[in-house]
Amino acid sequence: MIVFGGRTASGNLNDVWNLNLNTNMWQNLSPPSGHIPAQHFTQNAFYDSLRNRMIIWSGQGAQLFNDVWAFNFNSNKWQELWPDGNLPGAPLKRYGTAAVFDPLNRRIVNFAGFTTSGRFEDTWYFQVDSLRWTEKTNSFHPELRCLHIACISNDLQNMILYGGQHNGSLDDTWSLNLNTFIWTNITPTFKPAGRWFSYAIYAKFNNVVIFGGENNSGALGDLWKFSFSQNQWDSVSQGIIKPSARYGHTSVYIPSSDNMIIFSGNGNGYNNDSWQFTNISTTEIKNISSFPEGFYLSQNYPNPFNPKTIISYRLTINSEVILKVYDMIGKEVATMVNKKQNAGNFSVNFDGTNLSSGVYFYKIEMLNDNAQKVFTDIKRMIIVKY
Repeated sequence: MIVFGGRTASGNLNDVWNLNLNTNMWQNLSPPSGHIPAQHFTQNAFYDSLRNRMIIWSGQGAQLFNDVWAFNFNSNKWQELWPDGNLPGAPLKRYGTAAVFDPLNRRIVNFAGFTTSGRFEDTWYFQVDSLRWTEKTNSFHPELRCLHIACISNDLQNMILYGGQHNGSLDDTWSLNLNTFIWTNITPTFKPAGRWFSYAIYAKFNNVVIFGGENNSGALGDLWKFSFSQNQWDSVSQGIIKPSARYGHTSVYIPSSDNMIIFSGNGNGYNNDSWQFTNISTTEIKNISSFPEGFYLSQNYPNPFNPKTIISYRLTINSEVILKVYDMIGKEVATMVNKKQNAGNFSVNFDGTNLSSGVYFYKIEMLNDNAQKVFTDIKRMIIVKY
C-alpha cells in the first residue's frame, strides 16, 4: 500500500510511504532531493501497472491544485506530467474530486470537485501518455459537489460514484460508462446515510465497499456494501473490534485474499493506524430469485397505515431471523425480530405510534446454522398520520 501526502495536526505533507502487507512494516520512499510535488491533501492517487508508478492529481495545500505527477517505483523519482495553474483546456484547480484510473485507455477520469469558482459538475479525462486533457461533460449528470468518492468496476467499463457534499451531505449513487461517458442514476431506495470524505473500493462479486466518512452528525464508522449488479446497498456487520469513526482515510483492496485495508483519517483527532477487514466479499449480495425456493417477505398490510401494520414472512429452514425498520436516511428505528426460529409462517405487528409520518423501510435477514445469509429482502412502508 503506497500513500502520498495528507494532513496532520502539524500541517500538510508531501512524503511517500510503502506499507508492506506481508510484514506490516512501513518504509519511507520519499526522494531526498529533486523536483517533487508541493504538500497536498485530498489528492487522487492511482497505480499505473504498465509503468510501475503512482500517479496523483489535484488536491489542496497552501492553495488548490490541478497538477498531475507520477512517482516511479523503480527510480524513486517524481515526474511532473501537468503543471499547476488554470490553463486553457484543463480543469480548474480543485480539491475533493472523485477520479478513477482507466488502464485500458490509459487515462484519469474525473468528476466535479471544489474549484477556485466553487463546486463544479464537470467531467474530464487526462491521457497519461499523450498528456492531454479532454472535457466530456454531458447534459445529464450528477449535481455539483465535492468530497465524493468513486471507484472503477472490475470489468473496467464503469466508474461508480457515491455521496459527497453540497448544501449538506449527499447519498446518491451513479455510474459513468467509460466508453460512452453517459451517466446513469442508480440510487436504490434503501441506502447509507449521506456522507462526504469517505473511501470506496471495488471488490469481488461486483461489490462497492465504503467505510466511514463524515456528515452533519460528525465522523462515521459504518461499513456498507453496494452490489452493482443487483443495485442494492447492504450494511456490513463489523464485530466488536473495529476502527474508530473517521473521515479522510485511504484504502486498498487485495483481490487474492479478499481483504480491505484502511489507513489513517481524522475523527477524534488524526489517526495513523492501519486496519484490515478480511473476506469483505464472502457474503455475496444476490438476487432474491437465487435464494432457496420458498423464503418470502410480504408487503405490510395495511399500507399506508396509522399507526399499526402487520408484516409476514416465511422460512423454509430453521433460521436466525433479523427484522429491522429504518428511516429514509438509513437510521435504524426499531428491531422487530432478532432470534432463531423454526421453519414456518410468521407475522409480527409493528406500531409506529412514536414515529412521524413518512416513508420507512423494513429489512429481513435470514441466516443458517453456519451464520451464512440465505435470504434478505427490503420493502417500503408508509406511515400517514392525520
